[in-house]
Amino acid sequence: MVWKVGGGEKIKFWKDNWLGEDYKLEQQFNQLFLISDQQNSTISNMGIFSQGKWCWDLKWRRNLFDYEQHTTVTFMEAITDIQIQPHMQDIQVWKADRSGIYSTKSAYRLLKTTTPIMEANILKIVWNLNVPPRAAIFSWRLILDRLPTRGNLLRRNMQKQDTSCPLCGNAQEEVDHLFFNCEMTLGLWWESMSWNQMVGPIASSPAAHFIQFCEGYAIGKNQSHRYGWWVALTNSIWKHRNQVVFEGNHFQPSKVMDDALFLNWSWLKTREKHFRFSFNQWSSNLVAYFS
Repeated sequence: MVWKVGGGEKIKFWKDNWLGEDYKLEQQFNQLFLISDQQNSTISNMGIFSQGKWCWDLKWRRNLFDYEQHTTVTFMEAITDIQIQPHMQDIQVWKADRSGIYSTKSAYRLLKTTTPIMEANILKIVWNLNVPPRAAIFSWRLILDRLPTRGNLLRRNMQKQDTSCPLCGNAQEEVDHLFFNCEMTLGLWWESMSWNQMVGPIASSPAAHFIQFCEGYAIGKNQSHRYGWWVALTNSIWKHRNQVVFEGNHFQPSKVMDDALFLNWSWLKTREKHFRFSFNQWSSNLVAYFS
């Protein structure tokens, strides 16, 4: 289902699928979403009509940095062509049928013809990584959203108490929030990106994040290094999340980073034939290793 925009009173600008694409603005332009002062606003509250023409009125928590200008231009191009029609209602459209109306027949046809190609390719990559089997299995569960987050437990009628993120408490605990959007974990990815001079928005779904982080910014001979780091960091985030939930520990991003680095190094030390660096040597030259 996607939204067909009328006056925009029902549609959340950042969080609903209304551009006709298979993504939300929160996901595609996550860096801009994080600094928006209108994260929960509907489209109708994101601008005004002036002389019969719709004008966007975007509010940011800070001034945009120079490196964000290109992303902002792409962002504005994506939303500028949408016609806001104040006297029409927002309606939801079923994309799987030309009529735009849901039917059981069209849903059945969709299920028969749709194959998760991208997901299958990602899982093939995961199973071939030079990491311990336990780590690969964890990544498989994460990408398929099969970890026992509070959101998943709630959907299975197993969670009766608090469903909020145990790290920040600001959203329901889902895999995309916990690992990639939570204010307690997002900085870990920004720091990781800095080793490779990566700049840009980060996807929120595990499968898209895996491909974007490991392949989307630059493809080179050290691509496999980023795969291993993604697995190590997500493993460490989950380990420390469990310590918060079950042991009452405080979540310390710096400690998570240290543990992930040591975990990644230990895999390299035991599984890479020609890897001869001590932990101090390796961790002091991360830019050279990942770039």
